[in-house]
Amino acid sequence: MTTITNTVKDASGAPVSGVQVTAHLVAASGFLAGGGEIVKEVSTASAADGTWSLTLTPTESLAYPDGAYYVVSEGERRHTITVPATGEHNVADVLVSIPGVRADVGLTVTSGDARYELAARRGQPNGYAALGADGLVPTSQLPAGSGGDAVSSVNGKTGVVVLGAGDVGASTAAHTHTGAYDPAGTASSLMTSHTGAADPHPQYLTSAEGAAAYAPTAHSHAGGDITSGVLTVARLPVGTTSGTVAAGDDSRIVGAVPKSTVTTKGDLLAATGNATVARLGVGSDGQVLTADAAQTSGLKWADPPSGGGGSGGGPVYPLSAYGLLAASGDPETFMLGSGASANTILGSRMEIPAGVTITRLWAAVRAGGTYAASAVPNRLGLYTDEGVLVAATADDSTLWTAAGWRGGALVGGPIAAQSTPRMVYILLIFGGMSDLVMPYPASANDAQSSWFCRGPSASGPRRAFYTGAGGGGLPSSFNPASYGTETTYLSLVGVT
Repeated sequence: MTTITNTVKDASGAPVSGVQVTAHLVAASGFLAGGGEIVKEVSTASAADGTWSLTLTPTESLAYPDGAYYVVSEGERRHTITVPATGEHNVADVLVSIPGVRADVGLTVTSGDARYELAARRGQPNGYAALGADGLVPTSQLPAGSGGDAVSSVNGKTGVVVLGAGDVGASTAAHTHTGAYDPAGTASSLMTSHTGAADPHPQYLTSAEGAAAYAPTAHSHAGGDITSGVLTVARLPVGTTSGTVAAGDDSRIVGAVPKSTVTTKGDLLAATGNATVARLGVGSDGQVLTADAAQTSGLKWADPPSGGGGSGGGPVYPLSAYGLLAASGDPETFMLGSGASANTILGSRMEIPAGVTITRLWAAVRAGGTYAASAVPNRLGLYTDEGVLVAATADDSTLWTAAGWRGGALVGGPIAAQSTPRMVYILLIFGGMSDLVMPYPASANDAQSSWFCRGPSASGPRRAFYTGAGGGGLPSSFNPASYGTETTYLSLVGVT
């Protein structure tokens, strides 16, 4: 097959898309030289850049290629082309003039003589017969003795001949065959004897004989009747008493552990020695399973070790190495910085482990800023997870003027420890500051807050937020679900 291509353009030379392109084969033969009929017409449409391509049968592959050509239509435009044997060709490279009359049918004199009979030979010797007006071959063109001559007589009769039964050796219409084929009546007697017999076919079982000789499809057997084969599990008498088959945790199975060993949801089976299994009772909520060689089973339930930022056992370099009891994240991940606008409030949610007394609040500063007189304070505030102010540090205009951990003691004294972990918010406020840069996690931006600030429920307290409404200082309370703008610019804050 050969590919023909072109580009459809308008009068200005600009490409035109969506133009219907059709290639139609004009030839006396629609067949290939090697056999098989070809598709005479194919279509496509020009692409966005005006280009199109069609795969066509090469002209020379036709049984009679002489004078054959394709007409390619591009909308209102027409091109007459021949198709080379192989390759890809542009329409302009294969254009031809429309052939003359003889070429229109794709025949040369030689190929025409080989395919058609000359009209002059019709009804002539060594030619072909001519049909009459009745669609039959005239008798004059039939050979002598072929039945084309007139009938002179029928069975020795002439004129309008009507043949009777006797003329052709047939019996008369009124006759019978009684006794002609069974003169002794033997067949009739045998049929009477057969149909009257009590069991005319003894080789076959009657219903009664079959029921007596064979069991019906649906039947049952006593257990003792089954002496071979394999029974399905459903046929086995499974149980825990005498005469039943043991299964599951039946104590009759060597090494089986009865399910009664565990008694409470969450109980585990633990090895207390070689081939010895015992119950390990479930621990309390929040506890984790810990290896302990001092225990009989080598395991115990224990409270997880304290750590900051929700990291379980804490980062490789723990918060305690910084002297912090808890923080909003691992300082190692806060390697980017962003300027903090004057009079802005930033909020971060974090966990305070059980047993931690909060004495001071701290915030990390990447580059200190410059303070100008402002009515807006500079301080940190501690809030409950419901957004209620618990305590705050003193207002300090130098608080954000140097890099490092910046903060101070809570006014009013420490906040007592609790027996369970608790979530809190720490809010920062910047009053009259310029050129202040705070550290943030990598690639922080507001667009990622949809999964950073909230869980799957997409409601409730948020991880981090900011607001420019700091003119009145820190709020006495706020709604953790809607206050300010969600963000991934999480402040690095901590407590000691």
